[in-house]
Amino acid sequence: MEENMRFKVNLGGMIDILSNHLYDSKDVYIRELLQNATDAIRARKKNESSLTGEIAVSLNTSDQGGSVIIFEDNGIGLTTEEVHEFLATIASSSKGSKRFQIEENDYIGRFGIGLLSCFIVSDEIVMISTSAKTRQTVEWRGNADGTYQIRELDLPDREPGTHVYLRADPEAEEGLECFEAEQLEKVLKKYGASLEIAIRYEDQIINETTKQFADLETLQQLSSHEILAFGRELYQTNFETYCLLQSENKRTYGIAYVIPYAIQMNAKRNHTVYLNNMFVTGQSADILPEWSFFTNCVLWTDELQPVASREDFYKNATLEKVAGSLGKALKKGIESLNQEVLERIVYTHFHAFKLMALEDNEFLELIYPYLPFRTGNGEESLAAVLKRTSDIYYTYSVDDFRQIIDLARSKGMEVINGGFSYDAAILRALSDMVENVQLEMIEPAQLLNEWNEISADEQQFFAALLESLNQRMAEYEVKVAIKKFEPRDMPVLFINPTATQQLRELERAQEESNSLFSSILESIQSDYGVERVFAELYLNLENPLIKRLFSQDRTAESLETIVKMLYIQALLFGHYPLKQKEMTLMNDNYLQILSML
Repeated sequence: MEENMRFKVNLGGMIDILSNHLYDSKDVYIRELLQNATDAIRARKKNESSLTGEIAVSLNTSDQGGSVIIFEDNGIGLTTEEVHEFLATIASSSKGSKRFQIEENDYIGRFGIGLLSCFIVSDEIVMISTSAKTRQTVEWRGNADGTYQIRELDLPDREPGTHVYLRADPEAEEGLECFEAEQLEKVLKKYGASLEIAIRYEDQIINETTKQFADLETLQQLSSHEILAFGRELYQTNFETYCLLQSENKRTYGIAYVIPYAIQMNAKRNHTVYLNNMFVTGQSADILPEWSFFTNCVLWTDELQPVASREDFYKNATLEKVAGSLGKALKKGIESLNQEVLERIVYTHFHAFKLMALEDNEFLELIYPYLPFRTGNGEESLAAVLKRTSDIYYTYSVDDFRQIIDLARSKGMEVINGGFSYDAAILRALSDMVENVQLEMIEPAQLLNEWNEISADEQQFFAALLESLNQRMAEYEVKVAIKKFEPRDMPVLFINPTATQQLRELERAQEESNSLFSSILESIQSDYGVERVFAELYLNLENPLIKRLFSQDRTAESLETIVKMLYIQALLFGHYPLKQKEMTLMNDNYLQILSML
């Protein structure tokens, strides 16, 4: 007997909640139908362990001419009473809540909410189900106008299982892409790739080769070729290296594919996660530590708690513990790689590896030879530097390195630029770790102490001239001095203290900013709390040019233009951006020199 009924809730309001507030993915109803079918088959297998479960999906045309998606399973089925139960769950879940949170073990409740999601794209849902417990067959027909009918069918020979028919609603605003054959197959593969139950679509099992990856024992026995092929297909990236991951309790495990190209540390992390073999998200950012950004991971878990939409996981203590455990597993996996592969990976993702190494001394000890650093020869691995010498100096900043590298090279000193992210901290940690190697931080002032002072007679001879030159250079906050140092072909050296460097950058930024931002920078500058210290421009009396200029009786007026040009030259050689008045100085002096020709 057919019964005509109405939903005891505002169906339109509930569909709006599901579509616009609960689910982000508009194809999620396919996942819900797969989940319902999977739950039904798993429930039946508890009583019939020999059952071979299967989900069959097809796309047909209805008598009215519209597209119809059909889901068939040979699961446990529903009785008439259970149909009423899931309808009651829909009503109770909607009262006072937009979360629709259903307990994980509530098969009937989850079935009802899952079926309800189909109204996002369908104006009519038909379900025919035969219970494995009673062999009773029931038909439920739901309509988008809020009405539904239930009737029992006399089909004594029908096998247990459920058929669901979705008719496309031509007025649906979105989500109808799955009523196209190619897109339906794509979405079925996305959600069902790891389900242990065969999914048949157009006479093929679409998860036949992929479901094996969800079993830990099988995964550990698969070949590298199979595992790499799986990742390349999933992420459309030509991976060359991977590590198997496993949490300490073995309830979360998977594959970490190393991205074969350099990416930014703040790049979006795209880890794919399956919960109980069902796809949850392809953009999980919290299931691994932040430093894992150089990997794309595929993970299977049965211990994390999904949010109501089942499109992500709650950020709770369990997730935090799993992330920490998988992070340790990833480090061990990287440590197990052969030297050639490890060297290539470290070079590609050295930012992440340096960050990891700062948190783990054992990891640092493993990878430090492969870490790249900037030296006077360009970018080199630390191993290459150690082949030349065991006495290595490093600077704290990029500016310090620029100021001393030529001097250091002339003295045969090996200097590493420690001014890039993590480098100085890494080298400082290595100074206590690596035996028979001296790693020492050096500052420009240390090299100045080794210079040869000019004689007392020379000091007296140049005193008045230098005083006059310094008065003329004061507006540029530079003090001119004469020294003797190697190499002889270096006419000048510009030394800029750290505090002065920072103030210089603030002033340059202020010049290039609009009035509002400029006033903010001016306020920062006034509150900086640092006594202004002049930079120093050292003229090398060993250099033939400087010796010729200053060995004759010249006035400050005659030397001013040349000294200012030497100052600009020193700034450019040191890669210092010029401030506005320095740009003006350079242009004016060029014009003055041209006028002399």
